[in-house]
Amino acid sequence: MQQNLTSRKRLYEQHLHTLSEISQALGEKDRYTQAHGHRVALYAMRLARRLGFSPEDIRNVGMGGLFHDVGKLALSDRIFTNRENRLPRDLRQEVRCHPLIGAALLKNIDFLKPAVDFVLFHHEREDGNGYPFGLKAGEIPPGAKIVSIADCFDAVTTNRPYQKGQSVASAYKILREGCRRYFCEEYVETFIEEIEENGIIPDTGPDPLLADKLVRSAAGYNVM
Repeated sequence: MQQNLTSRKRLYEQHLHTLSEISQALGEKDRYTQAHGHRVALYAMRLARRLGFSPEDIRNVGMGGLFHDVGKLALSDRIFTNRENRLPRDLRQEVRCHPLIGAALLKNIDFLKPAVDFVLFHHEREDGNGYPFGLKAGEIPPGAKIVSIADCFDAVTTNRPYQKGQSVASAYKILREGCRRYFCEEYVETFIEEIEENGIIPDTGPDPLLADKLVRSAAGYNVM
């Protein structure tokens, strides 16, 4: 029993070290993307909790949100230095690969396996016109639908190099107009209720302890 606990702790430390390196590398690549991932994780967990997900599923959704853009580590620096609202066609095609790259990076990390599909499918759409596989409606995992909504909301309401953040009301409008095309309508309305009651997450830097808390919970040391 003690040997199993020791091995589990050692594995936990190895995974946490790996995740810390991934997070640091993403921050060096693009500070906004790193902080954005942390906010998306928190928004996604809030929505999952409000929808009645189990503590385990809430944690997995959080990990999916935290690392949903990790595939951008492999993208061209031209994408991160772009200041135009619309990328050139070649860069748009490159960006569409980031869910596939992210899933490949995470699939062999034991504690992240439950979240891999949320990373892989967070750009799929309700109408089947998303990427990378063109899944639609019931084919998309609920966790991926949640991450997609959280991702959109944070992207709209925060300042990016090529776009000034918009108001919360504007973000609500974008989410509602995207229902049945991009997003699950039930999830959108529940998310809006959550934001109305509990507010937005400040546009600040990443929480250095968030990955630790999520992985520690997955390892069985603590429950968030």
